Amino acid sequence: MNRAEMTEIFAVLMVAYPNAEMFRAESQQALKERLAPTITLWTTCLQDIDFWTAQKAVIRVCKTCKFPPTIAEMREAADGVSEEVRLEIESACMKARNALRWLQDGESEEEAIKRLPARTQKTIEAMGGIRAFSPPDKPMFNFDGFRQTYERLLRSNPVGLPGGERKKLT
Repeated sequence: MNRAEMTEIFAVLMVAYPNAEMFRAESQQALKERLAPTITLWTTCLQDIDFWTAQKAVIRVCKTCKFPPTIAEMREAADGVSEEVRLEIESACMKARNALRWLQDGESEEEAIKRLPARTQKTIEAMGGIRAFSPPDKPMFNFDGFRQTYERLLRSNPVGLPGGERKKLT
């Protein structure tokens, strides 16, 4: 994440923890000056976490932390988001592989696709159909293509953080 993205994360934290001492200041300018070193540190420590994952993670910490999270708690939440995404993609992959088996049992492509969860169906469609998973000239299932397409579609949906118009600290 970059500094601007981290500032957005902090705007959410300010809404979630309005009584936290760290978010109290006499003016918006004073708050900006007070939080500048903290935002810089967080940006440095969490630079390997992408903004989409951080948005999901901040929602998670707001649900579980009574007080503003630490960097370690934020990283832990982001790791949890990444693990959930990985598991969701693996599950979808297994269902897509089963769809290939159903095709081998004489089922039509349309029938096989209808058995799949909506997001998996959209991934298959975005890849060019169920045959894109197992091209006739290749012996292996195209897991990398499926994973990339699934994750791209998953990340294309906005996270929808609470607060509507968020206060900018920059």
